[in-house]
Amino acid sequence: MAKDIVKQKNSMRIVNKFTPLLLIIVIILACKKIRIIGYNEYITLAYKQTICSDFWTTGSNDSITINNVKRYFDSSELYIAGLDIKQDTNPDTCEACNCKTGKTIYVTTLDSDSLKAKYARIGFK
Repeated sequence: MAKDIVKQKNSMRIVNKFTPLLLIIVIILACKKIRIIGYNEYITLAYKQTICSDFWTTGSNDSITINNVKRYFDSSELYIAGLDIKQDTNPDTCEACNCKTGKTIYVTTLDSDSLKAKYARIGFK
């Protein structure tokens, strides 16, 4: 019985010695940042909008056009992290379908070769 009490006290001493060390390790591991997949690995690509030769329907306003672009990307299984349209230049003075509207569509996506190739096939640079 006395031996059991001595063993128990020795065990408690060992636990008490290592408790602060274990606590420090747990705190360090808990505070470690978890890297999100793709974190800081994005790229923004641009496409010069045309009057009527885009792969999606140009809407009567930019919000509708952005929704149409998003639907096209979703149906083509293209990952989108962000999507925007801006009037960067004056529109071309011609009226043909391939004339530029002066607007640029920007898509932010993961910086992967396969995605960049897919976006390049539809004119994003």
